[in-house]
Amino acid sequence: MLKFWLYIIVLIAFCILGLTIGSANETMVTFDFLFVKTELSLAMVMVVGIVIGILLGLYISLIFCMKMWARAHGAKSEAKRYKREAESAVQQTKTTSTAVTTTNS
Repeated sequence: MLKFWLYIIVLIAFCILGLTIGSANETMVTFDFLFVKTELSLAMVMVVGIVIGILLGLYISLIFCMKMWARAHGAKSEAKRYKREAESAVQQTKTTSTAVTTTNS
């Protein structure tokens, strides 16, 4: 839980730092999108870049987490199957040994 709060504090510090730097950079720059050219303040260009970076990072993290979840789900299903097979083998061994014991008596 302490790790979570540490991340939150660092994130807030970066946001404050970004707002401070962004408010100091009011210079107008020409920003060229794929098919649109516009004049924006340098702070706005920084915000757009950071937002796109965060969204891209979240997307890649989501893909990685879904891959790990699918792998864990498959391993859990396989473990359940092996457990059922082992239990049925033990049960079969018990019935076989019981049948052998009763025939020898």
